[in-house]
This record gives sequence, C-alpha cells and structure tokens, in this order.
Amino acid sequence: MSDDEEPPLKKNKLPVEEPTLIPSLPEELILSILARVSRLSYRSLSLVCKRFHSLLTSGEIYRFRSLSGYTENCLYVCLRFSHTGRSHRWFMLREKNKSSGYVLAPIPISHSPSLHASSIVAVGSKIYKIGGVMDGSSVSILDCWSHRWLEAPSMQMERDRPSANLIDGKIYVTGGCHRGSYNPSKWMEVFDLKTETWEPVLCRSDRLTFESYHERTNNLLVDGKLYIFWADKGVVYNPKDDTWDSLEVPEMDMCLTLFYCCVIENVLYDFFYEELDIKWYDTKARTWRSLLNGMRELHKFVRHASVTLADYGGKMVMFWDKFVASGDGLDFHKRMMWCAMIALERSDSGEIWGKVEWFGPVLPNQIPLEYAFEYVGSVKV
Repeated sequence: MSDDEEPPLKKNKLPVEEPTLIPSLPEELILSILARVSRLSYRSLSLVCKRFHSLLTSGEIYRFRSLSGYTENCLYVCLRFSHTGRSHRWFMLREKNKSSGYVLAPIPISHSPSLHASSIVAVGSKIYKIGGVMDGSSVSILDCWSHRWLEAPSMQMERDRPSANLIDGKIYVTGGCHRGSYNPSKWMEVFDLKTETWEPVLCRSDRLTFESYHERTNNLLVDGKLYIFWADKGVVYNPKDDTWDSLEVPEMDMCLTLFYCCVIENVLYDFFYEELDIKWYDTKARTWRSLLNGMRELHKFVRHASVTLADYGGKMVMFWDKFVASGDGLDFHKRMMWCAMIALERSDSGEIWGKVEWFGPVLPNQIPLEYAFEYVGSVKV
C-alpha cells in the first residue's frame, strides 16, 4: 500500500457519532429541562450520558428546582429488619409505570446512624433524626438532595424515644428525658431552623407529673396546635400564644393506635383495628367519623395486619403486611409488604370520602416477621 492510499475500514468499526442535540445545549437550558422532570425519574435519566449523570447528582439541579417552583412530594420509607436497630434500609415510593402501580425502590444511603428510639421529622428537603438510645442528645440531618447525613446542633437534654413536630419554622421536641437528667423546665425544647439554636419551653400544665417527664410521648399537629399524649393523659400546646390546655385522652379514644395515624391537610386520620375502618377526627364535634367508601375494597386484606398511614401530597398512603406461609404451610415467619393509594375529598355536607386508586405489593421480596417502620413521610425535593 502506498503512502497516498487510505487504509481500508475495518468491518466492525463504527463511525464516530456526532453529539446529540440535548447534551450539546447550554447547561442552564438543560437544567431548566431536567428540573421539570419528576425526581423519581432521575435515576434512569442519569444513565443517558455522563453530563446528565453529573447534573442530576449535583446539588445544582435541586437548587434550580427549588428556586423555579418545581419541587414535588416524594414519599420516603425507612424499614428496620431486626430488633438491634442497625439493620434498616431506606426506600422511595415510585410509580412503576402509569398502569401498574407503585414500588418501594431502595435508596443507597451510606453511614446512616441508628434510628432506633429516635424521632424523625421532615423539613423541606431534609429529614431530621432526633435523639435515640445510643446518642440521646444528638441530631442528624439526611439531605435528600445528596442522600448524605450531616450533623446538626445537639439538644440540651438527652432523650430516648422523644416526639417531634414542625410548627412555623421550628421543631418542637417533647418527652423521653432520662431520669438522671431530669429537668422540668426542659421537658419540651424547640429548635429554631433559622438560628440553629435550641431553647427550652416552659410547661405550664398541671397535668405533667414527675413520671411523665421521662415517658414516651406521641405528638400530633392539628389546627396549628400540638396535641401531646402519654399513658392516659394529654395536653394541648398553642405555640402562637404559649398557652396550655388539658385534654382528656378518652374523648379522642386513640392512645393505643396513635403511632399509626397521620395528619393530612390539617385532618387527623387513624385506623381502627376492631372495626377495620379508617376514621377522621372532627375537632368541632369532638368525635370520630368514618372515611366514607375508604375501606370498601380493602377489608379482606388488612385483617390481622399491621397498618401504617401516611400523607403523600394530600393523598393517603396505607401500608400493611400479609403473612406468607412456609413450604409446608404450617409456619408464617415472613411477610409481604402491600400498599394502597387513597384519594380524599370533602363533600358539601362536611363528610370526607376516600377512593382507592390502586393497591398491591410494593416490595418484590419477603420481609422478616420482626420488621418495623422507622419512618414514613413526604419530603419536598
């Protein structure tokens, strides 16, 4: 072959592809396009090209979404699979496709602290982990943009199984104080998200006794007020005017199932096991009312199951488990996780109706009998 001749092309050699249209666009325009896509699709989009992967795994895309008003509610779920408190995994509820429902997709989160006996509360795009058995005064933050854990200022008191709620840019934490660190002026403390400082909240309720200072409490935020329950007692705290009122727990008839209830658009919902019914609490009439039509399709599925309710952008998500028989059909050591999506609508007469939009299994594999929900909640990302 002479120097003037071109070498023959190899049969298997393909021509170099020209850059496709989207990756060649300006970065700001690409960010604007990707910001309009659901957060649940980012994992698949990051596989398109290196540039997409770089943008979708950086904090810039989430800052752009936040400033442009493109944030959405994503349901985060943390499951514990043993009694030790260390074996827990994070998931996100996502659609499989438009016609086949939802699935709990695992989220790779490394170096996660123990969540056992902690209180967990969502604030915007962050999840705060507060207190616990191992590190009672510590506070950690899960950044849901990067899925990395960060440290936050510690509480003034060590707390084992506290309860926390977000009210007007502040996190209120109650209960769980250790006997050795007993201090009646610090039974409740509040974290200011702007100043990142903790301050005690002086309780002026005569229903609080020495025993209740270290007991586990359950808190709910309804009508801008904090409903606090422990044992057979309860108080209501209004942070706007710093007032306390007594509350008779029997009037709400909920102290045993409070852990499984949820508040959606300022309405408290709970699952009543004996009646296999979802009810909502009418604060004006001070009585429980049934969610009309909400359980019609689910009665046969939730009998003898553990039920957990959660708010998902104004809709109700209900998780429950189903026992799975062993090969011989005699033992039931495993369970399957199921989920239902329920749309809520209030009628002109004041009743609330529920419509089951979908239900089915959300985990492909069986889970151990001793599993527990550490957290279920919506995060804006």
